[in-house]
Amino acid sequence: MEHSLTRFVRVLRNAEVRVSPAETLDAARALEIAGYEDREHIRAVLSATLAKTVDEKAIFDECFDRYFSWHAPQNEQSEGSDGDEPAAGSFPIPADMHARAEDSQANEGELSALTQLLMQGDQTAIQMAIEAAGRAVGLDKMRIFTQGGLFSRRILDAMGWAAMQADVLALEQRPDDATPGHSEGVQLKQLGKQLREQVSQHVERSYLMYGSGEIRELRESVLRSARLTNIERRDLDRLRKMVRRIARKLAARYSRKRRVYKRGLLDVPRTLRAASAHDGIMFEPNWKQQRKDRPVLIAVCDVSGSVSAYSRFLLMFLYSLGDVLPRVRSFVFSSELTDVTPLFRDNPPEVAVEIARQRYGYGSTDYGAAFRGLLEAAGRDLDSGATVVMLGDGRNNYGDPALAELREISRRAKRLIWLSPEAESAWGTGDSEMLRYRSACSEVRLCQTLTHLERFADDLLRNRSQN
Repeated sequence: MEHSLTRFVRVLRNAEVRVSPAETLDAARALEIAGYEDREHIRAVLSATLAKTVDEKAIFDECFDRYFSWHAPQNEQSEGSDGDEPAAGSFPIPADMHARAEDSQANEGELSALTQLLMQGDQTAIQMAIEAAGRAVGLDKMRIFTQGGLFSRRILDAMGWAAMQADVLALEQRPDDATPGHSEGVQLKQLGKQLREQVSQHVERSYLMYGSGEIRELRESVLRSARLTNIERRDLDRLRKMVRRIARKLAARYSRKRRVYKRGLLDVPRTLRAASAHDGIMFEPNWKQQRKDRPVLIAVCDVSGSVSAYSRFLLMFLYSLGDVLPRVRSFVFSSELTDVTPLFRDNPPEVAVEIARQRYGYGSTDYGAAFRGLLEAAGRDLDSGATVVMLGDGRNNYGDPALAELREISRRAKRLIWLSPEAESAWGTGDSEMLRYRSACSEVRLCQTLTHLERFADDLLRNRSQN
């Protein structure tokens, strides 16, 4: 437990909670007296010894929940009495795995431990393996965000990535009657892609908890590249300010382009009237302002579960671009679709987003109901001048995907852009309908970070300014 306490103190210090060595010793002594059996008892003891102000206690609670939901406290036997970490290449395997592995080895030949782990699909065991490999390679000592790729590679190597790749090759070369594209080798390769994604997220979470946050520019660089679901509550205000700053920059860039884009037709009557002051010489030509109704942007956001974090920042971004995107209609959905445009008309974007998430962010996700609701609610705004931006993971709980309705939305709109918080490697797995939905979209883009959102907004505004 002492090692877990030391790491937790590092998390607190990174969150700008000042904890002295003496206070760390006091916390260790208090835990020895109080015991380690009850989680809430541990929280109370550590809060009393490590957090000194109201603000620090709020930060402490957030750090405690995040750290102890991610790291199970390691007992001294498992971590070694001298603090040694597990050897590279070793990781926890469920107790019954060896029995199940014997059957697999009898039928498939010798397969590596990592291959067996992936094929059994035990996500708890996989996460335990990732965490153990992270400890083995010293992940908590990562100091620069750009080291993420290096540490991801080390973790995969420690888990036995090379042996798993050899298994992929062997399974792909084995003659069988499997349908092309659905052999065990292809399936194992897909599982490997998902494992890389899990390891990448694990490295990112580790850096956000342990990495240095003292330099503002470095911290903002990290936040730009971090998955929005991994952003801690203490960073939300900073991220909101970054969104507003980026939106102002984009608005200034594209509003200048619009002012000089087209001057219209010569207004002869007004030009002649102005020329009367110059003896009929037309020094001051006047132009007819061709005011076209600006196309509407329709944002449709899934606000259920973890996807709501992405919806929050997309809506904040769009409404922060009010100078160049004045006609935005917003809809949110989980089990049914709701028009929340009035919320943004009456409240600041960050307030409106939170109200929408609280009111409508609960329920089983139903994309079919969302598509049908949009066709009914959008009315005349859904026409050849509209751009529809759909944000969601496409996971429909095995319900009706309503692909015909999505195709109708695409047919009526000028463009249908889907922003997916899931990487393409996860499409089509489980209840994901993204492989079907992709066929109806003008464009599908990855949307996991603030940088992804900025690039999307930049491309969107550039496209509008050129039309």
